[in-house]
This record gives sequence, structure tokens and C-alpha cells, in this order.
Amino acid sequence: SGESGAGKTESTKLLLQHIMNLCKGNSQLEQRILQVNPLLEAFGNAQTVMNDNSSRFGKYIQLRFQESTVQGAKLSEYLLEKSRVVQQDTGERNFHIFYYMFAGLSSEQKELYGLLDPSLYRYISGRFGTQEVAEHWKHKYQEVCNALDMVGFQEQEQVDMQAILAGVLSLGNVTFEPEESDGFVKVSEASQGWLKAAAVSHKKYSQKPYGQLVCRAPCSPVSPSVSCCCSRCADVRDSIAKVAYGRVFGWIVCKINELLAENVDPEVELSEIGILDIFGFENFAVNRFEQLCINLANEQLQHFFNHHIFQLEQAAYKEEGLPWETITFNNNEPILNLLLAKPFGVLSILDEQSAFPQATDKTFVDKLNSIFKGSLHFQPARGRVLGFSIVHYAGKVQYDAKGFLEKNRDTLPASVRGLFISSVTPLLIPLHIHHEPRPTLARVKSGHDALLLWLDGLLIFLCPCQHSLMVLMERMYSANPHFVRCIKPNSQKEPGVLDNQVVLLQLRYNGLLETIRIRRDGFSWRPSFEEFAER
Repeated sequence: SGESGAGKTESTKLLLQHIMNLCKGNSQLEQRILQVNPLLEAFGNAQTVMNDNSSRFGKYIQLRFQESTVQGAKLSEYLLEKSRVVQQDTGERNFHIFYYMFAGLSSEQKELYGLLDPSLYRYISGRFGTQEVAEHWKHKYQEVCNALDMVGFQEQEQVDMQAILAGVLSLGNVTFEPEESDGFVKVSEASQGWLKAAAVSHKKYSQKPYGQLVCRAPCSPVSPSVSCCCSRCADVRDSIAKVAYGRVFGWIVCKINELLAENVDPEVELSEIGILDIFGFENFAVNRFEQLCINLANEQLQHFFNHHIFQLEQAAYKEEGLPWETITFNNNEPILNLLLAKPFGVLSILDEQSAFPQATDKTFVDKLNSIFKGSLHFQPARGRVLGFSIVHYAGKVQYDAKGFLEKNRDTLPASVRGLFISSVTPLLIPLHIHHEPRPTLARVKSGHDALLLWLDGLLIFLCPCQHSLMVLMERMYSANPHFVRCIKPNSQKEPGVLDNQVVLLQLRYNGLLETIRIRRDGFSWRPSFEEFAER
């Protein structure tokens, strides 16, 4: 654990190399396991203002052993930041793989995938980089291809995967405009080529090359404006892009697990080492729903650390009747209660508001301000800013509440299922969406034949972040943990620079000063009676 940019992912790679080396083997399985991290980094990491290679998801790697030989591995991923596919803030980039593809694909391959100049694509904000950076990305692309081959991905699977990513970029350039005669909203004439490129890349139409893009936009009954309908259609476009990317990432993880699964008799008992590498605490100039989920995960891990290092440790000393002066620590339980309590925690209120069609981000913030008035760990935003601040264990973070309800609902057009099922690309087909659309309010026409996207028959998952974190914490509490605390040396991403104040702040809020004291004064080595007697 540690702040964003503190070195968690690099430490994980070193730890994996060390464990594989201790196995004293050089089997193909061990080499495959070592290739997993660079592969996932390409698809799950991105440049942020805090870190040039920031993990935008959490991963838990389970290594399974029979005696001292590794027999298999399993990977679990948590909370991929899919919103990054369609939007990045200033100074940030999309997921690495998009840039690697532009730098590494040959002209013939780009033509095959329908890729043009990278400056044309809205989803990567037209930013590419210097020639030196492009050379680095070209090298990284080759590393990704080598890792895909090493882990065991087939050539056609790699082609399909890159075709989908190219289609996602093309889809981002599709725009909408009103149709003069009948009040419909249609795909703009200027972006018909992008729609065609996205359709071909996703192989969505096995019989007909294109489809009629029909969206229904649930415009306000009071003001059914065309701009509202265009905005809703753009939301659907972005939803499809996020689903497609999330599907590719999930498929990569599933495929890795298939290829690394242990091949031993089920009767054989295997021991296990699990390594959790999860996104670090974040505090940007603008913090959104994603940062709240990330910081909540870090709050829970800090509580888990406190529970093991301070509470269980000191309880054991008291139970043994040892002379002991209690060490106090910064307990972040009140912050977790503020976030997770039912029915009046921040996320419970967010779920409640998400269930009301008339609720808005403003009604959500108003309710928070009313319920948490006077709380030590909650502060309303000043002036007309739509947001709030939470005083986390690592410091105060101000959150911009715009989009909180929409992201928490995780809405998908209900018959996007049909869109993906009609694809002839196997990667896109297994989307388990069970929902039927209701009658149309507004439609979008593209001038081609029959592809339906419904906008107001929405599939809703309330706070996937809570469920994902709950499963993760259950795993953590059932294990025997060892903690690796990563300390960020400076905030400028500079090598060889140690900023004393930056380091001291982390030592304090992580509870490491108290940890040093409990390790110094306590009993950190616990031999069994047999070990003691033998010595």
C-alpha cells in the first residue's frame, strides 16, 4: 500500500521475481506468471498528474504452491476505471495500450484496423507525444505482443482485441445532430465514416455492413430539447465504449487465469501466497466518483492494517497477562462509518438517490450537507460549488459531485446486449444483460439498417464499488497478512530526491511511527514452543 506513485506496482513485480527465483525453477509457468504484470499494465495503467504509470485498477495475484514448486496462479481485478476510456483531465492520458498501438503497429496493420492519425481521435484528446516518447511506446508495444505470446494468447485473439480497441477510438468520434423534419436526432453526416469504422472494427454486423443507429433519449417532459437528446445519445456512445473496453480487460484476466490454472489432482492440498497491488490514495485538483472509490479502498486497507498491527497485537499481550502500556493510534473507523454506515452513510445515501429518477447530483449533495452537518470528517463545499470534502486518514479531499449519480448507477442501454450479441467477434458476445426495453421517446437515425440502442430502458447496478471492495476485504481478513508500506520520496516524480516533509507526512498518517514503537516495545518474533525448545 501507499500513495499513488509510491512504487507499489514496481515492488509487486520485484516480489514476484523474488518468489519465482526462490522456487529454483525456470519452468514455462513461472515465466508466464512474470509476464502477467507488464501485460496488465498496458491495459490497466495510465499517466496521471501524480504518476506516469498509475494503476487504474486493483489486482490480487494468488500463487499456488505444492511444497516449494509453483503449480498455478489466479488473478482477480477490482474497480477498473472505465471512465478514463472516454475522458481524461489535463495532464493525463488514456490507458497505455492505445498509444502503444499507434506507435507499434505497421502502416498495413493500421489500415487493417482503420486507424488514422492519432491527433484525430477525441478519446485520446489528440495528444500523442514527442518522437522519443513514440519510440518508447513502440518498444512497449513489442513487449506487450511478446507477453501475449508468452502467456498463450492466440494470434486471432490478439487481432480481435486490437480491432475492438480501434473501434472504441472510432466510436468516440461519432457525433449527433437534429433532423429538421421529424424531431429525431441522427448521427451527424460528418461522422458517418467514424460510425462505419467502429462497426467494421467491432464486426457488429454479420449480414449487413452497417446498421441504423436508433437511440431513444428520455428528454425532460417539461423541456424535451433536442440538445438533451443529443447529450443522451452521446452518453450511450460513451457507455458502449466503456463496456467494450471493460469487456476486453475482463476477457484478458479470464484468459490469463485459464492459462495459469494449476494442473494437479484436486485431492492435493496447495498452499498459497497472495499479493494485493491496489491503487494508492489520490488527491487531484479535481476529484470525482472514481477518487472516492479509490480512497474508500485505501481507508479500508488502513483500517485492516490498524486492526492487525495495533488492536489484535495489544489484545494478545493483555490476554497473555504481559505488562504493557497501551499504544494509541489514529483510528479511522469514524471515517469508514461516515462512508459506509447504513442507512445514513455517504454511499447508502448515494444508492438511495440513485434509485430515484428525479434525483440529481444537487439533491444528493443537499442531503449530505443536511445529514452530516457538524461532522468532524465532512465539510460542505463553499459558495456555489457542487461538491463536498471528506477528511480522510491521509488528509482532506474535496470531491466534485458532478456525475456521481450517473456513475453509481453504472447505467447501460438495455438492448446494447443485442448490439454485442450480434457481433461476430467472440470477445464481445458474453455480456449477461437481462432487460427488455420500453417504448421509444426519441430516436436517432444513421441512414443505415437495423441496430437498436435503447436509452431509457436502463440497466442499473447500484454501487459496484461496494460489492467489489466487500469481496476483497473478506479475502484479506481470512489471510495471514504481511504489510509492505511504500513511501513516496517526493511529489515531483524525480529520482534520487528525498523530500523530508513529504516522507514524514506519510509516516505519520500511515501510523508507521506508532508501528515502529509497537515493534520496538512489543514481541514481534513469535516462535512456537517446539522452535524455542529446540534452540
